[in-house]
Amino acid sequence: MTICFSANASILAGVALIATGIVTVRRTDRLAQLPYASIPLAFGMQQLVEGYLWKTLPTQSQMTEMVTTIYLLFSHVLWPIFVPLAVLMIEPLIARRKLLLLPMAAGAVAGLYFLYALLTEPVSALIEGKHIAYHLPHRHDAFILTLYIIGTCLTPLLSSYKTVRLFGTVIVIALIVTRIAYMHWFASVWCFFAALMSAAVFLHFSRQCSRDDQTYSLRL
Repeated sequence: MTICFSANASILAGVALIATGIVTVRRTDRLAQLPYASIPLAFGMQQLVEGYLWKTLPTQSQMTEMVTTIYLLFSHVLWPIFVPLAVLMIEPLIARRKLLLLPMAAGAVAGLYFLYALLTEPVSALIEGKHIAYHLPHRHDAFILTLYIIGTCLTPLLSSYKTVRLFGTVIVIALIVTRIAYMHWFASVWCFFAALMSAAVFLHFSRQCSRDDQTYSLRL
């Protein structure tokens, strides 16, 4: 019996990630670090939203569509915009910062496109076995998804920090696994995996972080 994807799994992941995010945020010492440090915190909030959605979907209450929309705002709109911005803000090298601008623009286009779709199209979610299938009608699926992946996955991989590149690597691995095994439930399953992987953000602010990385920190 699969127990990896359920209301309890989402809630437990959410609580753990919020706790991780609070610790990570407390370890920042510069304003520029806050967006990156808050990634586990935001993922935790997203998982709690999905946990609540698991509870409301069987009843199809009036809250269901609103909670579905909130979840999709996290998964489709926030991440392709927020992740590139967070990576850019902590990047100390000017050359790397310039390199990050293109994938950041790609992510912004994807996020704004999905925001438009959310505002103009009906959304729905359905429990299928042990997963939630989300439906957000929009055109240009392949193109927009490519921009989304460029924004969320490529920007961490272009960072000068090893710990940030590690975060990008585990996100890409989660993407590949989800694409192969859970394509029909992509929005739910990838976000679940990515949420768990976001704990890697903690490593960037851990005491084991190299002194060289610390000297690179951007001051605001």
